Amino acid sequence: MSGVVVLGGAGGIGSAVVRALQAEGRPVAVVDVAPKPSEHAGVPWIRGDASDPAVIGAAFDALGDVTGLVHCLLSEHRAPFTEQTTDALREVLDIGAVSALEPLQQLVARAGGRPCAAVLVSSIHAGLAWGGQAPYAMAKAALEALGRAAAVELGPRGLRCNTVRPGFVMVPRNAHRWQDAGTREALSGLQPSGELAGPDDVASVIAFLLGDQARFVSGETVTVDGAMTAVLPEPPPSFNRGGPG
Repeated sequence: MSGVVVLGGAGGIGSAVVRALQAEGRPVAVVDVAPKPSEHAGVPWIRGDASDPAVIGAAFDALGDVTGLVHCLLSEHRAPFTEQTTDALREVLDIGAVSALEPLQQLVARAGGRPCAAVLVSSIHAGLAWGGQAPYAMAKAALEALGRAAAVELGPRGLRCNTVRPGFVMVPRNAHRWQDAGTREALSGLQPSGELAGPDDVASVIAFLLGDQARFVSGETVTVDGAMTAVLPEPPPSFNRGGPG
């Protein structure tokens, strides 16, 4: 089977993607600034900046035959809107969205007209707003826009490109929230199922989108949040005093 380059394979979702693809027998190479974790000892691991053409090229070279790409990179600058800076916005955008451009271009060039697929990992923040998270939300919205453009412009050259929009996922970077009993209960209460997603729940969707069963799915944003954002917020009691309407 042809290989997949995973950008950000050390993170919670990225690491789960590596496991899911390996379970399918697909060769995987990872680009990440973090060191290789022991669970991925046999995976080609290129440490460096994913926006550097040489770094991306090294990942593709490590596998030889590559027709898949997963972008799991992110950056944040948490601060009130009035304290955000243009430099912070640009840095978060560069890491979270602009970094997908070079890998997408290389994927299509190396596929040489063969069918290839990319999945960009977004977030429900791309369509919502939360205090202190403006740069992150902007980057994820930009990533989705880039994915749609890639699907349309590079589709004639064989590319399928989709984005996945996870809700709250129990990953190491937010463990302080879901490992606290009170916070976990509150978060679970926002889910119609009463459960929280794990990284494998998102990785399985990504693996599907990379596969042949999704061969006619392209240019889409697939939300993986257990209907969290489908819930209509409860209005104040006075709202319904006039009866149904």
